[in-house]
Amino acid sequence: MGIEIWLISLGVVAIAGFTRGFSGFGSGLILAPALSLLFDPQLVVATVVLLEMAAGAGLVLEAVQKTRWKEVLPLVLSAIVMVPVGAHFLALLEPTLMRRIIGGLILGFVLLLLTGKGRYTRPHLAFASGVGALSGFLTGLAGIGGPPIVLYQMSSSNPAAANRANFIVFFALTQLVALGAYWVSGMMSAAVGLLFLRFVPAFAGGLLLGQLCFKRVDEILFRRFVMGLLLTVAVLALVA
Repeated sequence: MGIEIWLISLGVVAIAGFTRGFSGFGSGLILAPALSLLFDPQLVVATVVLLEMAAGAGLVLEAVQKTRWKEVLPLVLSAIVMVPVGAHFLALLEPTLMRRIIGGLILGFVLLLLTGKGRYTRPHLAFASGVGALSGFLTGLAGIGGPPIVLYQMSSSNPAAANRANFIVFFALTQLVALGAYWVSGMMSAAVGLLFLRFVPAFAGGLLLGQLCFKRVDEILFRRFVMGLLLTVAVLALVA
């Protein structure tokens, strides 16, 4: 593989790491569709989960103290049931079609938020469980479980710090389950480990920079960043 491909992939990984450090989510949304254009999709999905877990390991301890567990637990419990189901279907769907379907879902969720139809004042258990189940399925399917959870949390009245903590804890738990599902299915190969090791430095550098920037921005900028990110990813996933 040419040096150009590696430089592009390292740039993508660094941007994804910055996004994760800044917002507590989003790296999988960037990595999965972008790197799938350069590497085998199954290899990419497994590598993305490892990178996400590495990122979460350094953020979980701080996030646990700010997590709103009454909101997160129903999401996690429903998600972990569906992660293995998504992993099972990973090998059955054509990657391009899968990316476009997810892109359409992301775009639909963002448009719903922008019209103001997605706000709530109290999280309902049944709805939260459905959101968690969808996120778990997408995590197992493509390592992209973020949109349902992010849009559900961002439509609340929570401060940015609480949303960020909820994201970090939720993804840490569900990605652990996904890693186990991939291991059982035989997807955790030596090639995955090698790709992970090559990407870790760029991802870690972006992650640290994102964490520093988060401490210096207000909530309005945070929400604009999230909406802009999701819109961009949705369009790229649809046209790629």
